[in-house]
Amino acid sequence: MDMKRDLKKKDAYFSYLLRIWQLSENEESPSNQILWRVSLESTQTRTRVMFTSLEDLIYFLQDQLKPKDQTSSKAKDKPL
Repeated sequence: MDMKRDLKKKDAYFSYLLRIWQLSENEESPSNQILWRVSLESTQTRTRVMFTSLEDLIYFLQDQLKPKDQTSSKAKDKPL
């Protein structure tokens, strides 16, 4: 998944719709653990990326702000 813009350009711009929700009881976790899910949707492309933790979201956003030649493959391989 590549939502990148050229960060060297003066007009580099990112805009996302952030969604955060809690899974209902026992939907994915029989241990009654509270599970949260996060998604980002690009307002320019309508591409959506799903995350299973806030940490994954932060890693993705940090990766988006790196120049293209420094980006990791981890953020690009997120499930849709």
